[in-house]
This record gives sequence, structure tokens and C-alpha cells, in this order.
Amino acid sequence: MRYNLATTLFLIALGAYSMPASAQNRFKIEVQANTNSPCPAIADLQNTDLFGAWSLLLEGGGQSVVTRMQLQRNPEFAESLAGSFSLENKTFEVFGDIEAGAFDLEESANGKDISAIWKGRVVEGSCGQTILGTRRNVADNKEQSFVMRRPGW
Repeated sequence: MRYNLATTLFLIALGAYSMPASAQNRFKIEVQANTNSPCPAIADLQNTDLFGAWSLLLEGGGQSVVTRMQLQRNPEFAESLAGSFSLENKTFEVFGDIEAGAFDLEESANGKDISAIWKGRVVEGSCGQTILGTRRNVADNKEQSFVMRRPGW
């Protein structure tokens, strides 16, 4: 009879020990879910959500290049994006916007002529922190894949 009583007391103690920890963990998760802002729906992303630094990976033609892109408000068209990135010691300007998750940029090597067209989409579930697409050079129609990610994502 003592064996059964000891086993019973052990199981009661084990259950009592795990219950507060379970409730505490559940509380932390609920608090985190309530204090962090939820991801915006892709369709709700605006140009201002893309302002700032991005890590940029370009792949194509057997090459893979990583650089950084900076996006900000377009000084000439307040509702659009403007920015720049560097490749092979040359700076390229970009201009465009995002609408319903579709990311479109025009790139210029000289500040006036379009040298490449960017077409991309925000990755579902990335909270607007990852964009995948294609960069097409207008001179030769060669395409490169691109991945843009927020640093730390």
C-alpha cells in the first residue's frame, strides 16, 4: 500500500510542479503576442514600410553578388520610393513603389536613363522583410534573380 501512496504523491507533486510553469509560459506567449505589432498583410504594405537598409543578393550568369540597398521617400514624388545600391564600385539609383505586394523599381546607372527593371513580390509570412524577384537589364535583356532582406531577418 505504501508503494501506491508514494507513487500517487510523486505524480501529484509532478503535476503541481509543471502547472505553474505551463501557465507562466502561456502568459509570456500571450504578452508577447499582444505587445508586438502583428505583421501587416502584404496588400497593406506601403512604401514607407520599405524605407531603410536592405541586404541585396543578385544572382545570374553564374555570379552571385551581395550588396546593400537603401530605400527612402522619393524627393520628387512623395508617394514613391527612391534609393541606391553599389555594384563593382559604381552606384545605381532606383525609383519605384510597392502596391498590393508587387514591388517595382526602375534602375538608372546615370541618373536619367533606365538601365534595369525590377519586378518582385513580398514573401508571404515575412512581415514585409523579404522580397524576391527579377532584375532585367534593358540593354541586353539579361535577367538576374534578386533577394532583398532586412538585416537580421
